[in-house]
Amino acid sequence: MWNDKGNSLPETLLTLVIILTIFGTLLPALQMMKVTLSDKKMALYAAETAYQASQRVEQGEQLQGSRTVENINYRWYFTNNEVCVFYENLKGQQQKCIRP
Repeated sequence: MWNDKGNSLPETLLTLVIILTIFGTLLPALQMMKVTLSDKKMALYAAETAYQASQRVEQGEQLQGSRTVENINYRWYFTNNEVCVFYENLKGQQQKCIRP
């Protein structure tokens, strides 16, 4: 079956199948990479917050505080000789602790 432009139905269906296969595999992979990158970025900001908090604790300035980066609130506390940072991401409440 040929249409007015010279394309046949099998060629059109094959093109459609190829496009659906490409986008059906690439888009979910890209979305997963985006979520993973976002989680790692939040963990990096939590580590930076813990580092800055440990400096403040060492200088005797504060024992708790918070920091907001990209609309995410990172709360930190100094307990049991370690600084713990709490933040929330898509997986729920997260915690990162370091010893100064």
